[in-house]
Amino acid sequence: MLTPLLTYINDIHPISDEIRSDLEKYLEIIEVPKHHLLLKEGQRNDYVFVVLKGLLRMYYLKDGEEVCSRFTDENHISLSVNSFYSRIPGYEYIETLEPSVIARIHHDNLQRLYNDYIEYNYIGRIITQEYFIKSEERLYLLRKQSAEERYLFFLEHYPGLLQRVPLKHIATFLGITLETLSRIRNKLSKSAGKKKKS
Repeated sequence: MLTPLLTYINDIHPISDEIRSDLEKYLEIIEVPKHHLLLKEGQRNDYVFVVLKGLLRMYYLKDGEEVCSRFTDENHISLSVNSFYSRIPGYEYIETLEPSVIARIHHDNLQRLYNDYIEYNYIGRIITQEYFIKSEERLYLLRKQSAEERYLFFLEHYPGLLQRVPLKHIATFLGITLETLSRIRNKLSKSAGKKKKS
């Protein structure tokens, strides 16, 4: 089950047999059902989660309402950045949206890899860069002026998620109401239908 992940890591930078052995020792594979909470508000995030199969969402509560901040699909990582690196309780939740197979590595073991293998520092930097690029994408998305622009941006950058994520979660991710999202989808659907007829 770890083979695709180890291949992905090796593609970033070739890993020695020693690193591979330690990764296999430190990475724990867990199978979790749909709607399982990997992290709750008030808990310290001790693990980096890598999705081998399935889908996660990260969210926080604002005025009692859930606001999605990130979706994580196969071969991507999920963690509460501030909690994981500052070693303090966080305010975010990480939930499975599908039955999922997760590889997780504890903070302490990740630090061991960084300390023991200089090349793993490079691997960690590249993976962290990818995580922050995704975070920047969402910030850029929320700067879009109109709700329709946000939805079109979502379709372009996250095309595989539309059929996997409930619309209510997509709406909060885009910073709009479910009603607004439904109107946009209806408008675009009618527009596409007219184009087909013409």
